[in-house]
Formats: sequence, C-alpha cells, structure tokens
Amino acid sequence: MHGTSSAAPTQELEPTKDRTEAPRPTEGLGGTSVTSPEIVAWLVECGPQLADHWVHELRARDVGQGNGIAKVLEDFAKQLVGMLPLTIGPYREQIRPLWDRAAVLYGAVAAKRGLAAGEAIEELHVLRELVIRELYRNPPGNCSAPLSLREFLRLSRSLDRAVTHASVGHTDALFFEFFEGDGGEAAVLAGDDVAGETESQLDEIRGEVGEIVRHGPQRTDGGATEN
Repeated sequence: MHGTSSAAPTQELEPTKDRTEAPRPTEGLGGTSVTSPEIVAWLVECGPQLADHWVHELRARDVGQGNGIAKVLEDFAKQLVGMLPLTIGPYREQIRPLWDRAAVLYGAVAAKRGLAAGEAIEELHVLRELVIRELYRNPPGNCSAPLSLREFLRLSRSLDRAVTHASVGHTDALFFEFFEGDGGEAAVLAGDDVAGETESQLDEIRGEVGEIVRHGPQRTDGGATEN
C-alpha cells in the first residue's frame, strides 16, 4: 500500500504583473528584434536625459570639480552621450577615432582633477550603468521586442573602448606631467587653464563629428556603409 506524500506541491511564482520585462539580448532572427536604426534613434532621444543624470551622479561624488571643471564635465557628458549613437550606427568606423580621442581626453582631465585611474574608470562605468538601466526601464521600440545581440554588443564595446582609452589618457597625462615628454592627447593639458584647454579640444572634436555627419557615412574602402 502506497502512502501519500506529506510534502506540499511546489508552486511556480508568477511574475509581478506591473513589472516591465527587461529587453533581453537575442540573435534577432526574423526581424523580431530591435533594429540598429531603432536603437540609434532611442539613444538620440534619451541622450539629453542620460547626460543630465550622469552629470548629477558625478556632482554627487564631489570629487575633483574645482577650477571650472564642473562646466567641463557637463560638456563631456553632452559630447560623449551625443556621440554614443554614432558609434553603433553607419558612422561607427569614422566616429571611432574621435570617440577614442574624447575618452583619452576625459582620462587626462581626470588626472588633472586629481583622480586616480580607477576613479576615472568608475565615472565612465556610471554612464554604462545609466544606459543599461534606461534600456531596462524604457526599452526602445516595442517593449516585447528584444534588443538584438549585435546591437547590444556594439553598444557594450563602445563603452568598453571609452573605459580603456580613458585609462590610457590618465596614464599619459601623468607621464607627461612627471617626465615632460610626449603626452599624446594629454599634452594639450600641459598648461594651468585645464578647463579652457579642454573646452578647446572638445570644440575641435565636436567640429570634426559635425563634418562627418554632414558628409554622410563612408566605408574605409570608399563605398557606402551598411546600417
């Protein structure tokens, strides 16, 4: 004779009804995922809000913000967040060198602000967290459509490149300061007016970005780029 089990049957927990499902990266087969133009448009639309939130987070840390640097951080936020959609769209090959240059400059300024390399990297990780958080909170396109793996990786690689080149810029700035050698991009910050020199470099980068956008995307082999 078989006895009945005393254990209660397990019940699957149902997801909270009012929770918005996060966009999950997928291969995006069959045109069911968020496309490159959609994620680019989403980044453009959310850009000003992301920049404002990033500046707010940096100000809350109150680290290395003297001598007009607070204004410089605002300009960096607008420039980097504004360039981010271009790094994953059809302009990505042309924009990548300028994206790297802006990140190197960010790292160099961080060194001038008295930040350690890890602190500069952490500030860029704050931007990464804000982008990912917004993707979860307010996903592009149809909320039921997942973000394609290709676009997710492109976005992640762009942010990774910024972190890497910011670290390079920080190291170069310290090298230039201590050895007065060729500091590369960091050499532009050799003077005392860090804010003014940084603004000049950002203006130059901004102008080059504008030229690229005006002339349209081009492949390195001279052909038209694919989206």
